[in-house]
Amino acid sequence: MLSFKKSNLLFILFFIVETTFSQQFPSKNFSTIDGLPNNSIYSIYKDTRGILWVGTANGLSAIQNGGVKNYSTSNGLAHNSCWAIAEDGNHNMWFGSHGGGLSFYNGKNFEIINQKKGLINDKIRRLFIYKNLLYIGTEFGISVLDIKTHKIIFSHKIIGSRNLFQVMDFVEIDSNIYFGTFNDGFWRVDLAKKSIKLINHKEQDIFSIHKKSDSLYICHSDHINNAISKISIKDYLSNKDANLHFGSSVFWNFATDKRGITYIAGNGINFATGGIYKVINNKIINLNDAFGIESFEVWSLYYDSKTDNLYVGTINKGLFKIDLKQEIKYYPASFHKKSKLDIVSLANFKDQNLILNKAGLLFLKKNKITTEISNQKFYDFARYSFKTNLKLSQYEYFVSFSKTRLEAFELRGLKIINSIIWVNSTIGLFGINTDGIIKEYYPYSTSAFDFTDHNKIIFQVAYGKFCEVENFRTNYAFKRYESNNVNNPKDAFAILPLAGKYYVASSTNGLYRYENGKFYSYYFNNVWKENEIVQIKINDKKELVVANSFGDIFIIDVLKGFKIIHKIDRKLLNGNSISFIECYQDYLFIGTEKGLNIYKNGTVRLIDEEQGLTAKTFTSSNITRTILTIGTQNGYFEFDFKDYIVSKNTSRKIKITGIDVNFETINQNNFKWLCYNSDQIVLPYNKNTISINFEPQNAQYPNKLKYRYQVIGLSNSNWTKWTKDKTINLTYLPNGNYIIRLETKDLFSGEISSNDIFKIQITPPFWKTWWFLGGSFVLICICVYFIYINRIRAVKNQERNKAEIQKRFAETKMEALQSQMNPHFIFNAMNSIQNYIIDNNTDDALMYMGEFSKIIRQTLNNSSAQRIALSDEIEYLQSYITLENMRFKNLVAFELIIDENLDLFETEIPPMLIQPFVENVFVHAFDSRSLNPKLTISFRQQDNYLFCEIIDNGKGVQSGNVNKLHTSKGIDLAKERIALFQSDNSNPIVISSSQNEGTTVILKLQIL
Repeated sequence: MLSFKKSNLLFILFFIVETTFSQQFPSKNFSTIDGLPNNSIYSIYKDTRGILWVGTANGLSAIQNGGVKNYSTSNGLAHNSCWAIAEDGNHNMWFGSHGGGLSFYNGKNFEIINQKKGLINDKIRRLFIYKNLLYIGTEFGISVLDIKTHKIIFSHKIIGSRNLFQVMDFVEIDSNIYFGTFNDGFWRVDLAKKSIKLINHKEQDIFSIHKKSDSLYICHSDHINNAISKISIKDYLSNKDANLHFGSSVFWNFATDKRGITYIAGNGINFATGGIYKVINNKIINLNDAFGIESFEVWSLYYDSKTDNLYVGTINKGLFKIDLKQEIKYYPASFHKKSKLDIVSLANFKDQNLILNKAGLLFLKKNKITTEISNQKFYDFARYSFKTNLKLSQYEYFVSFSKTRLEAFELRGLKIINSIIWVNSTIGLFGINTDGIIKEYYPYSTSAFDFTDHNKIIFQVAYGKFCEVENFRTNYAFKRYESNNVNNPKDAFAILPLAGKYYVASSTNGLYRYENGKFYSYYFNNVWKENEIVQIKINDKKELVVANSFGDIFIIDVLKGFKIIHKIDRKLLNGNSISFIECYQDYLFIGTEKGLNIYKNGTVRLIDEEQGLTAKTFTSSNITRTILTIGTQNGYFEFDFKDYIVSKNTSRKIKITGIDVNFETINQNNFKWLCYNSDQIVLPYNKNTISINFEPQNAQYPNKLKYRYQVIGLSNSNWTKWTKDKTINLTYLPNGNYIIRLETKDLFSGEISSNDIFKIQITPPFWKTWWFLGGSFVLICICVYFIYINRIRAVKNQERNKAEIQKRFAETKMEALQSQMNPHFIFNAMNSIQNYIIDNNTDDALMYMGEFSKIIRQTLNNSSAQRIALSDEIEYLQSYITLENMRFKNLVAFELIIDENLDLFETEIPPMLIQPFVENVFVHAFDSRSLNPKLTISFRQQDNYLFCEIIDNGKGVQSGNVNKLHTSKGIDLAKERIALFQSDNSNPIVISSSQNEGTTVILKLQIL
């Protein structure tokens, strides 16, 4: 028991020696709170897709940009305890479990290879891939698997010296594969001979192996200062002893970064000696404090060279990610072996960094203190000056300052003027030379000051008036600028010289200009109505850079009057409260409560705790060359931004990691390697509420990414607001084709990238599809066609029936008209017969009776016909003319003229249409005084019309009586008959007559 206590004491002393203060590295912890299934981390691997695989005691986790997806036996994993991870040349994953064998994963499905399939043992500790072969280290031997065929090609089982032949680690040396065991030494695999060979058995207990250059680090059990053996590869393979030993824990894993620094994971078995270490000069240095790792049970390591991150797995605190870039270095008070380092002001002078803090002034070279002036020294020098320099008693504040106690003494600011370091305090102004020796003291109460020349000082009295002193080293008289003059400064906190003038910034009254002993207020003279100023600097272009209390920044040209060149709106910056501004070329470094904003040409980049800027209560700042120093209440940061400002952002890829449709997750078979297989999805119209989860790929600082999206194809779709949420929610999308356009704002790089990440097609309901609409249109057209055809048929039938009715009506009317004409003709004929009888002309009366009976017979025959041949009409007219001419003693000459091209038998006309006009000739044209009376009837065809001219050389009528002739009953009946059968025959009857020159009647009839 006593020896054990002594060993513990020795270890504790050794641990104290090996643990040193250093800068802190940015780190992030992942635990069960963040979604891990267990805080015991046994294996870590980051694949070529950027997925971080973490094997735990209770399942496997895949981490992307902080998002965690877990796998267990319920998902097909062989066993929940995952101790080893490897990626093959086809970028598929292999997971070794401690109890269930080997799991192969192709991005979709798991395949289990265990003892039933030839594996030597199901308890796997290490996996190692070399030339398409997977070497599997188990509890009782080794198996080798052909990655192409997934077949075990070699297995070797050994019981071991302690009945536990545990393979602990693999290493490749000159294309040969070696492995170390728990108790049985160092072996080589010989696949050609299907055997293994013991190479070194000097130190049989091996926990891990690491090859670096031409040496091997062999880790054994946790003996004090003897846990790690470092030996050349040649000597070790020759079974020689190692001469170099160090370390006092059990080290389970190694990792070497691109700087050549080797890190080791320790977790003691016999002693509580674990933690994360680095190897320097064959010694190990504990990094738990520097890395912010609270656990001393560290088991696994993985170094990501692309992001320069070290992943540390612990047994009880989960996973830690350490950013090794260390772009920002933090020097806490402990770095300088101080309990507190509350910084007031920073400056650089002749390669020395000056740090004024509430405890004194530090002179640093390469972050090492070369000189220190404590508050006590400042205070003692002031009191010594009070006693030895009698002139100081004439200064206004001498009495009050001389009575101030050390506890009330406070350093306020730092300024380097004319190679003298001036420090103002609550009891006066101190002048210090470059060697760090206080040389001067003056009891001036100042909150801001500057020297207009070597002997003239202007300053703002704290909570008082603004003053000026000529020959301040020998003159105690003040020139006060009365506060009742609005042009005189009040509450000034900074005075900056620029081009022979001085610019004074006030926290309550804005900006002032001082020139030739006079002040000018830009606020009270209505030049610039900004009165609450908090920061002011001069940039490389000799312009003022001024920040107000609301977070706006103004760049002002004062060399040519007063002109605001540019305003940086507070909405553009991250944070509202501006604690400092520094200028470098075209860059502005702006400190806020959110971190460090780096501004250039409208672009803002953010540095915060992810890069190591852990404390955000900034008290001061300074730029020297490309190094920005930022003071805090307990230390300072150094940021060498030379590489940062020239870094370029790489194109960013976005992967779809989850899709919910109508609040249900879609089939996981559509996903591979945690992302959706396709860049589009087709959904029916009734599945149109969609939630899409996405992840940026290989984001160095995912917490600095903001997103907004727009739906292309959706009417009135505007960009959403910037958010860190990686979910796109779309509700009730109408049918159509859409593109999701995503913009990503990287606050680290300041750049905005745009990606069309996904296509969505919402198919319409069947009643809106083209085939349905087309078919419906065709069907409607067919129905309309049939309706139209039926309608046409109905209309035609209706018109046909109507025509038949009209025709029958016309025929009936015609018959009625004809029946009206027949009595008229009979009356005239009977009248002629009567005349023959009166004249006792029996022969003529008999002959007339014969012709009359013939005409009556023809009239009766024709009266019932609608149309008769022209030849019949001519024969009828000839009989009628013969009969009528008998009354005139055959004195009327008759001439019939027929066009030789006219077919008398085929041409048809209405019957008894011409007879009334011939009758009119015999009744009215001739009398006893007529000489050589003559009647001429002619027929001719022109186009589709038959023209019949009835010409007499009778007495005619006067022009005034022609209308009477037109309106005679016989002519009216003839016109009405023509109109009934030939409605489109315009002006069918033309009558012309002149007195003593005869009458001409022209009938125009359509030939059908």
